Amino acid sequence: MSHINKVLSERDANQTLQSAYNDVDATISTNGFLVGKVGNQVALAISTTTVANDTETYTFFDNATQLYQIRIIYTDGSRNTIITATRIS
Repeated sequence: MSHINKVLSERDANQTLQSAYNDVDATISTNGFLVGKVGNQVALAISTTTVANDTETYTFFDNATQLYQIRIIYTDGSRNTIITATRIS
């Protein structure tokens, strides 16, 4: 996994506001992980099923580079109630 350094914007306050404005739906927003950059991907691995502490691990990629992983543990296999959600790498 690589460490990513974010570069500070060279935009002033007005340019930043204009950049965040979305003409399509008249909102001011930032993109989510998947739509923020072509090549971003989230992969799901299910560790257990239909048992207590059912576990899902989500791995986030920038093209082929793994960025981080999030593990979600549920009370049971229905995956209706979360016990914990933790960034593990």
